Amino acid sequence: MSNKGVDIGYVEEKDSWLLHPRFFPSKVGGKPSWLNLSNVLSPTELTCKHCTDVMMFLCQIYAPFEEQDDTFHRTLFVFICKNGSCCRLNNSDNIKVFRCQLPRKNEFYSFQPYEENKEEVVLIKMVFPMDKWTKLCHVCGLKAPSHCSNCKNVYYCCRKHQILHWQKGHKESCTNVSEIDDHYFTITESGKDLLFKEWELIVDEEDEEDVKDVDTNEEMEKLRKLIQEQKAGTMNDVNDSELEEYSRNIPEDKVFNKFNKRIARHPDQVLRYDKGGTPLWITGNSNVLIDVPNCQYCNEERQYEFQIMPQLLNFINVGIELNSIDWGVLAIYTCKQSCNKGPAYKEEIVIKQDLTT
Repeated sequence: MSNKGVDIGYVEEKDSWLLHPRFFPSKVGGKPSWLNLSNVLSPTELTCKHCTDVMMFLCQIYAPFEEQDDTFHRTLFVFICKNGSCCRLNNSDNIKVFRCQLPRKNEFYSFQPYEENKEEVVLIKMVFPMDKWTKLCHVCGLKAPSHCSNCKNVYYCCRKHQILHWQKGHKESCTNVSEIDDHYFTITESGKDLLFKEWELIVDEEDEEDVKDVDTNEEMEKLRKLIQEQKAGTMNDVNDSELEEYSRNIPEDKVFNKFNKRIARHPDQVLRYDKGGTPLWITGNSNVLIDVPNCQYCNEERQYEFQIMPQLLNFINVGIELNSIDWGVLAIYTCKQSCNKGPAYKEEIVIKQDLTT
């Protein structure tokens, strides 16, 4: 991440082996590439407040704080409930974000960077065996307290995922599981429908082009076209007539006007990173209360760190049905000191703002 200006993130396809934890990836979808490997999150820590289902991994951002020794490696993990009915207006109860950090010298990773050598792919299980530290759910990658009672070689975070895996293939392969795919090496067929599509998250500096004279109507038409082509945020709860209404009323919603002009520089951006800055809110017509509590571990202030953009919805195969998950922007606030108190994965704050009329 750059030390000045705003960084933007966009997605690219990449071989799964390059998104292994030892390469400290920023990524979207698939299974989480955990940082601390022995104290990963359990299903009880990721239970949706509305439906009690286990939340699924959405994305992670590798964002070290160079000024502190204990944050040499630092990653933020975002999870969301996939049930659309739990996705409520300007409410983030179906979303959680966690911070994890490690010093450069730690029990999991080499002091020196790992080489991205494709010839080592077949050796990953021997060189970096994930089950050395903890057992992970074969379906979603969370901590797995139970296993298949028959083969005792496949682990699960919950009964629901065990049943899903049994129905989608494990029933036939249960007695022949000597070659089970590594959780981070391959997205298994049994979990593919449940997981979000996996991408690498590329982060670079935002273009500083002056866009204050951009024609608003022209940019709204571009945004509408991108939405139709599924190349920008779907904003699922906004139909064509509502979009037209926003187009006509932009002078009255200066916040949306600013949002539209800013993202016009990079219409495919899925993330904005600006530690200590201010979120790029999507609308001024919102009753979201920005009351961010202090860190529950050290009682220091939290600060804005990054936001997830609506464009990400087009890249994770959530569909456009009425009951699909949706958001305007997700703004993440983290401990300003990035404290090292509390558990290995420390919960932070996410504020969800939706596009409303």
